This record gives sequence, structure tokens and C-alpha cells, in this order.
Amino acid sequence: MKSALELALEKTDSLVEDKGKLTPEQVSAIDEVKREYEAKWAEQEIVLQQRIAKVQAESDPQTFAEHSRQFQTEMNSVRDKIYAERDEKIAAIRAQS
Repeated sequence: MKSALELALEKTDSLVEDKGKLTPEQVSAIDEVKREYEAKWAEQEIVLQQRIAKVQAESDPQTFAEHSRQFQTEMNSVRDKIYAERDEKIAAIRAQS
């Protein structure tokens, strides 16, 4: 007996057209882009964490607490920018026929 998930996947397979399937080259290119941008984010996260640690060491706890929201906003902004670039490249790869 098939599970509900297996049945749902079979139904969606029939809805997907052949033009929606990726070639092996596209799959490997997408994987490479994902690895590249994960590395970029990891690098930026390390840099930002070092800056935060430096500020924390140089300031009193109250001042650091006041700036912690700013640090988190900056980290989110950098991450969103990096992942937006990644998503654009992936979309371009998917658009290639």
C-alpha cells in the first residue's frame, strides 16, 4: 500500500512538463552556486561575529545590549543580500534550456 506522500508525488509528476526538468549540467551548476554562496555567507558571518566580539570586549554590557539589535539587523541584511544573489543565479540557470 502506498503512502499519501507517494500518491501525491505521483500526481505531481504527471503535472510537471518535460521542459521543467533540469539537465544534469544544470543540476551540477545549481549545486555549485549553492556551495559558493554558502561559503560566502559563512565568510561574512565570521567577519561579522569578529566585529561583534570586538565591540563587546571594548564596551560596557549596557552599550553592547543597545547595539545588539543593530548587529542582528546587519547580519540579516548581509545574509538576505547574499541569498538573493544566489537565488537570481539559480533562476538564470533554471531558465536556460
